Amino acid sequence: MGLVVTGISQDGDIKALEAALKDAGLKLDPIQLISGDDSTEGVARRQIGTGLITGGQGTGVPGINSDGPGLQYFRTESLSDRLGDLEIPDTEMENYVEALQAGRSIVAYFAHEDTVAKVEELFRAGGLAKVKTF
Repeated sequence: MGLVVTGISQDGDIKALEAALKDAGLKLDPIQLISGDDSTEGVARRQIGTGLITGGQGTGVPGINSDGPGLQYFRTESLSDRLGDLEIPDTEMENYVEALQAGRSIVAYFAHEDTVAKVEELFRAGGLAKVKTF
């Protein structure tokens, strides 16, 4: 049984849904709202360079005192990465991408087996369209 409940919001306002989830005794931290302009960028994307560690003097260790572009160690999380976290099957993904391109938002809730039915019910009552569980 899937545990990620998804739905499409026309305007991205989920305050009433959050209140309903809270009133039902459900936590709010497993809820996500994804819009078309979402992407999360890591705090740092590249190493600053050799001067940070060695003061520019170099250590003689290969790779540490080069003035190259640095190694990427955080990445930009793309929208497809965020949608992929929702366990949406490839056959359904295009529907969600189209909704985002049309200005709607995706609402997702990472439920437990005993709360999936209640979350689905609250999503529908909250006016979300195409409520599905993956």
